[in-house]
Amino acid sequence: MPIIHRGRQRPSSLSHAQQSRRTTQLPEYEPPQFPLDNATRRALAELANNTDTRRYEEQMKLSITLLTNNVRDINDRYVKRKDELDNLKKKNRSQSEDDGEDTETRKRARTEEAAVMRLREAVPALTAECEGAVRDVIDLRVELEDGRKAIRDTVHKVEAELEKAIAAERANRARERAQDGPKSENDDAVMEEEVPQPRILGPLKILKHEQQKAAADYATRSLEERYAVDNDYIGFKRLWWDAVHSADGKPLPDASRWFTGNNTGGDDEGEDEEEELVIAEEHISVYCPLSMVVMEEPYTSTACKHTFNKPAIVQFLRSQPGHRAKCPQTGCSKEISIKDFYDDQVMLRKIKRAQAEKERHGDDDEDEDGADVEGDSSMLQPQSVKAERARDRGNQLLADLGLDPEDDGV
Repeated sequence: MPIIHRGRQRPSSLSHAQQSRRTTQLPEYEPPQFPLDNATRRALAELANNTDTRRYEEQMKLSITLLTNNVRDINDRYVKRKDELDNLKKKNRSQSEDDGEDTETRKRARTEEAAVMRLREAVPALTAECEGAVRDVIDLRVELEDGRKAIRDTVHKVEAELEKAIAAERANRARERAQDGPKSENDDAVMEEEVPQPRILGPLKILKHEQQKAAADYATRSLEERYAVDNDYIGFKRLWWDAVHSADGKPLPDASRWFTGNNTGGDDEGEDEEEELVIAEEHISVYCPLSMVVMEEPYTSTACKHTFNKPAIVQFLRSQPGHRAKCPQTGCSKEISIKDFYDDQVMLRKIKRAQAEKERHGDDDEDEDGADVEGDSSMLQPQSVKAERARDRGNQLLADLGLDPEDDGV
């Protein structure tokens, strides 16, 4: 309470001179009559080159990461609660057939169903709110990039103003010299034409014009043009979709359909089956094509969409001239570099689900086989033999490239 009280009293403690300065109206802006001199233009160029926005960019990146993770978590929770409710209903039906209805179990099922219904209403709304926030952050980032470009364009146009002014001044001086010299019959008409001084807008007006032009151009773009090509939005959309469809494995629709309706619920009937097959096949293998081991850090290229284990592909690219090379995936001719890659959280989730499913089937097989499996070494871990062979092939490939198969450092 004392803090609030002091805050309210602060305006009255200002001196009369301070209050007068706050209410003083500045005169209207008047553009300069002459182009900027060399020192001022150099200062303007330094401003364009030395503007430090790294902290701002880091905060925007962090905001998108937090929003993306929140959408993943709330949708994961919703899907998990739905699955738990379905399992509970199945269990209740099974028990009721054997032992009759259980009042306590039926009451628990109703409670769970009510909780799922609340999530069903809240999760899509929260997801839509987070998606809107992600788009807002992307808009701010575009505004920042356009602002940088506007400053650079302002520097160039200010320099062009100076060049035009110098050219006009030289032409007029030549005209004055011609007027003072001997005249011919046709010189009178030429001498009367004075080269007009170019209009000087000044850096402030030029900057505002460039900013307005960039904003108007961005406003004319469709939602697909704004966001479907942005890597952060693509990652947000993929992780969101994977959280919703983690069980059925339904592929994400093409980006051209992201903004035509609500695809969150999986309303993508009519999607081209061949395209769905290609999308599914891109993520079917959990093994790195380069090192042939299960990917613990999936790293996906935006250039060709192929995924590798991060230590292997980073080591491979750093050994190449200019840190660029042809994609090592068989059949791919795209050129890739380290900057093209991103940590693929969706692929990591799929790998973990595949490993969990494999372990679950392994446990089931052990329960079915019992003691018969225990004396037969040929039946133990067949996938381990395959993985070991694949690992040997990967190590040989790295060795042929002059790389150390044991060095996984990034």
